[in-house]
Amino acid sequence: NTATGLAGGTVRSLEWPHTEENYLLKEMGFRVARKHKARLRQITQVLAFASPVLLLVAVFALPWPYAAVLSTLAAIVQFAGMLVERWLFFAEAKHTVTLYYGR
Repeated sequence: NTATGLAGGTVRSLEWPHTEENYLLKEMGFRVARKHKARLRQITQVLAFASPVLLLVAVFALPWPYAAVLSTLAAIVQFAGMLVERWLFFAEAKHTVTLYYGR
């Protein structure tokens, strides 16, 4: 018995070496430049945290119709910040496909 579990059979590669990116690397091996990461983190912090807090502080100082508009705006801005954060999270992820192909 061998390490491959084959009793004297031949072993062949399922995938031949290649020099170009394939579908898996394009979809799972995404890379974000360092300067873009830092900028996206700043955008996330401003949109998801700082701006909604400032808008909600202003809500308490304004009468009803303006407060409702600012509350809605705070929710929309916070949602946009969370979308940027989620995109950055998945863009930075190390998928096992990239380990297989040595990236």
